[in-house]
Amino acid sequence: MKLLLLFILLFSTPCLGQDDVPYYGGTPENLRFGLSQMDKFIESIGQDKLLHMGACYVISSTTASIVYNITENRKKAFMYGILSAVVVGGIKEIHDINHGNPSWGDVGANVVGATLGASVVIVRF
Repeated sequence: MKLLLLFILLFSTPCLGQDDVPYYGGTPENLRFGLSQMDKFIESIGQDKLLHMGACYVISSTTASIVYNITENRKKAFMYGILSAVVVGGIKEIHDINHGNPSWGDVGANVVGATLGASVVIVRF
């Protein structure tokens, strides 16, 4: 039933796009433009925040996967995954009080990365 609904949804909607813009394939100019846009995105967020988010993503998804394999409980795996990454990120921020530059933005990035990491493991497709 899910497959039938997906098929109907995908093939019953018209394809919307820009018909008057030709596609010439990948060119070096397109690649350079894409990379420059990615650089602007990284600069707007900050590389430090992306590193916090990535580290907490890995910690959270690993913990959630291990907990789910042991308990087969999705809620427990989700909560332990987020909790483990936020605790490790919090310890890192506490360490930064005396040895670095603590930031509430880093804590927010930790929570976002932890939530995404745990969500990837427990969502059923």
